[in-house]
Parts: sequence; structure tokens; C-alpha cells
Amino acid sequence: MKELVKEPDLEEAEKLVDEYIRRDYTVQIIGLCTVNYQGRAKSKLDRGERLVLSKQDSALLVHGPENYQPKNWQPEVDSYSLEIKGENLVLEARRSNPEETVSIEFESLDMVAVYQMVDRSELKVRGHEVDIHESLEEEPSIVEEGMTVLEREKETPAGFIDVFMKDSEDVWTVIEVKRNPDHNSVLQLQRYIDEIEKQYSGEIRGILVAPKISEKVLKYLEERDLEFVEVEMEDVISSYESMDRGQKGLSDFEPDYET
Repeated sequence: MKELVKEPDLEEAEKLVDEYIRRDYTVQIIGLCTVNYQGRAKSKLDRGERLVLSKQDSALLVHGPENYQPKNWQPEVDSYSLEIKGENLVLEARRSNPEETVSIEFESLDMVAVYQMVDRSELKVRGHEVDIHESLEEEPSIVEEGMTVLEREKETPAGFIDVFMKDSEDVWTVIEVKRNPDHNSVLQLQRYIDEIEKQYSGEIRGILVAPKISEKVLKYLEERDLEFVEVEMEDVISSYESMDRGQKGLSDFEPDYET
């Protein structure tokens, strides 16, 4: 667990959620809220205590205290916004295709928790972006021989760079990892490069790392002089599992989170 805060005030909750909800983390919020949905239809959930879950694959779920099915959800969120309105905290999740918005207004907050989760059994099937991050950090040669990792999740005004590297010729290299890259992935990589160019002199490389890519997205990359490296998930999973053999189990650790 990254962080766990019980009964946070609005400013504390806004800061914590805003820091992690757009990144590769699972964010859990429990509180009294109303939920409004606009898109292909309209719906409203009146006041109730609910669990809001933003998952690492960008899915959003709103659960009540009963039943296994969520009361509202988005399978994929393209953008989030947070705002304090009076005495309430408003979280909006937007999806562009189709155009949908889920607006959640919290009157009170019981808990905010942040995790970075890895599901071992599912990794054997398809893996997650976080596993590619871990593997690149352990073995940067997966991208290219002679690569050196400088920083993981490097913060920039445009967001967090997945992995920041230098190649064998000491050229700054920005790595963006995507499981299913699209045009927005290319634009995000370009924004990171634009920010790095403001901070560092010399040539800047941008590499999109993914298990697969469409011809259209590849062309979009090449038009911007950006690169693509294909990563076989079987190789990543094998590398990740071998690293894990020497790691401790959950029973070897004491709880380390703060409330």
C-alpha cells in the first residue's frame, strides 16, 4: 500500500487523489456522495455511502454496500478533474469515445487509499504496464543494449515519464509504456519530450514500448521521429517472475502504511 488516510479533510483528499489517480495506481475512495452520469443516457444516484474505485487499467467503478455489480462505471477513463466546491469535493471522470461523464460529489470522506497492485495469476495471461516498468528497470537492455535507467516515474509539467534513460551514446531517452497504444499515447510521449527539451540540452529520443502496435499508430510515431520497441509479454513475465523468486512474501512484512 502506498498511502492510507482515514477521514481526510477536503484539501488533503484532493491533493492525494490528484497526485495518483492519473498514474499507474489503484485509488480507493469511501464517502457519502451523489453520482451523476451523462452520455448515451442520463442517470443520477442520490446521497449514499459508496466505494469509488479507480483501477490501474483506467476503469472507474462506483459500488454501494450491497451486490457485486457497481452502481455506475466507466470501462476506460480518458481524463479526470478534481475541484472543491463549497464544502464538497467533486471528482469528474470523462471518456471521449463515446462521450461520457461521471460526476461524483462527496459530502464527506471516510477514507482514501492508494495501492500499486500486481496480480500474479493474471500476469501469466496478459500482464500489466507496471510489469513492463519493473522489467525495464531491472533489465534496460529489453529496450536496447547499452541503455541506463536514470529515473522511473520522472515528474514533468506534462505528467510522469514512465522510464527516463540514457542510451549507449549518452542520448537522453524518454520511454512511454503502453499495453494498447493509440494516437493519444504518441501525443503524450511527444509532450514529455517537449518538456525534457526545456530542461536538457542535446538530442532527445522518444521510444514507445508495447506488446503490439497498429500500422496507423506506428506511422503516427514515425511522422514525429519517434521510435517503437516491441516487448513480448512472455519475456517480461518470465523476467518478472525470476526477479520475484528472491523477494519476500506478504507474511514477511509488517504493515508500513500511515493513517
